[in-house]
Amino acid sequence: MSDQTFAALGCAEPFLEALDKRGFTTPTPVQAACFKPGLEGRDLLVQSRTGSGKTLAFGLPIMHRLTSDRHAQVIILTPTRELAQQVATELESVRPRLSTALLVGGLSYVPQLKALHFGAQVIVGTPGRVMDHLDRKSLDLSKVSMVVLDECDEMLNMGFLEDVEKILSQATSERQTYLFSATLPGPIASLAQRFLKNPHRVELSGSGGSTQHADIAHTACLTAEHLHTKALVNFLLMDEPTGALIFTKRKQQAEDVAEVLREAGLSAEHLHGDLAQATRNRILTSFKEGKLRYLVATDVAARGLDVEALPLVIHMGIPTQMESYIHRSGRTGRAGLKGTSLALVDFKESRILLAWGRRGGLKVDWRAAPTQEQIAEGRMQHLAAQLEALEAPDQQELAKKLLSTRPAAELVAALLSLVQKDGHAGFFIPEPPKAAYKTEKPARPRFSESFTPRQEPRFENTTARDERPRKPFQERPTGPRKADDKAFGPRKPFNKAAKPAFEKRPVDGFKKKK
Repeated sequence: MSDQTFAALGCAEPFLEALDKRGFTTPTPVQAACFKPGLEGRDLLVQSRTGSGKTLAFGLPIMHRLTSDRHAQVIILTPTRELAQQVATELESVRPRLSTALLVGGLSYVPQLKALHFGAQVIVGTPGRVMDHLDRKSLDLSKVSMVVLDECDEMLNMGFLEDVEKILSQATSERQTYLFSATLPGPIASLAQRFLKNPHRVELSGSGGSTQHADIAHTACLTAEHLHTKALVNFLLMDEPTGALIFTKRKQQAEDVAEVLREAGLSAEHLHGDLAQATRNRILTSFKEGKLRYLVATDVAARGLDVEALPLVIHMGIPTQMESYIHRSGRTGRAGLKGTSLALVDFKESRILLAWGRRGGLKVDWRAAPTQEQIAEGRMQHLAAQLEALEAPDQQELAKKLLSTRPAAELVAALLSLVQKDGHAGFFIPEPPKAAYKTEKPARPRFSESFTPRQEPRFENTTARDERPRKPFQERPTGPRKADDKAFGPRKPFNKAAKPAFEKRPVDGFKKKK
C-alpha cells in the first residue's frame, strides 16, 4: 500500500466522503499511479494483477472528468457479465447518483434500452451485448470521450478481440483510452499500439512472476484424473476452509462435482453460463455473504468474481495457458491478505505446472491426498481445539446429572458418536502405483560398447553358448579366382545366346487366340 492518501492525490471532496464510508483512505499502488495521468486526459496502458484495485484506478479519474451532459461519455468493456455488474456497483458506490447503463447478456433489453434512451453517461457492458446495441442503432458512441478495456487479456482469450476493435473504431478519435490487463501478450500489445496515443505505461513490480503471487501459497496434488473429485472431498474434510472457489473445465463437470460435495454433507453449488441470470445472481450473493461455503464454477462464469478474504482456490486440472492459471489463482490473496491455490493434476499436467513454476517464478509445494485415517485424526484435533476454547456455564447442571448416570469415558464416547455420526469419513484413494522394473534381464548393449559374453546360462537346463556344437568355418580362399577352384567349383562361361532372366508372358485370361 502507498503511504499517501486520496486527499493528497487531489481527489475531490464528495468522492473522499464516499471512499471514507467504505473504509478506503489509502490508495493502492495502481490507483496512485493512474490518478494524475488519468485526470490529465492521457491514455493509460496498465499491467497489474487481479485484486489490486483496478476498478477505482480508472473509475476515480473518469468520475472527475464527467460532465453534466446527458449522453454516453464513457464506455467500459469487460469480458463477463459478473465483472460488468461488479464494476457498475463499485462506481455507483463512490458516486451514488451516477447514471449508468448495464449492457450484458442474460438480462432483458427493456431496462437497457430505457437507460440508453434517457442518456446514460457511463456504459458498462460485455463486447457481445454492446455490439448488439450498435447493430440495433440504440447505442451511439460518436460522443464517447473515454474508453476502458478491463482485463483485456481475458477478452482476447474469449475471442472478443474483433468485437473490441469494431467498438473502438466507432468511438471518436479524440477519446481517452484506458487498457488494463494482467498480462500483455502480442495481440494486446498490437492493439495498444493501434488505438492508444502515447500512453502512460504503468507496470507494477507485482504484476508478474513470483512477486505477483507473493500473498498466494501454491500447492498441488498428483493423482489420477478419475480420482480428482474424491481427493477434493478429502481435502475439504481435512482442512475445513471457511470458503473455496473450485474451478472446473466443463459445465457438466461443475454440476457433478457440486453434487458429490453435497452428498458428502458440504454446502456447495455450481455456476456456469447455462444458468439463468437470476439464479447466477442468487448463487453469487450467497457465496459473497458467506451463506454458501463452496462454489464450483467454470472459468468463464467465475471471471470477475470478487469475494473478500477468500482463503482457497482449487483447480480441478489446470487450464491450457499459464495466464489463465494466474487469473484463477488471483481470486484469493487479494488486498494484502494471504491465500492458497491448490491444483489437482495428473502426471501430464504436473509436468506442465512445474514448467510454469520455473517460467513464472512460482514455488509449488506438493501434497498427498489426505487418507481416511488422517481425516479422522484431523477432525478429532479440531474438535478438541473447539472444546478447549469453549465455555458452557449454562450446561453445568446437566453435565453433573449425566456424569452421575454413566462413567465419564463412556459418556464422552457417546457424545462423540452423536457429534460425528453424520460426518463423511472421506474416500479411499489408492497410492499411485510404483513402476516395476525387470532386473533379471540384462540391458542390450549398444554397437559402440564392448560386449562381454554371459558367464552363466540365461535359462535353466540349457547348454551354455560356449559348449554348443558349432559348424566348422570354411575359410574363403584369397587371391584371384581360378577355374579349377575345388572349393567353389569351375566358373561358368558367359553365353550371350542364353535365355533372358525375364520373359514377357501373356497374363492368364488374356491369352491371344490362335
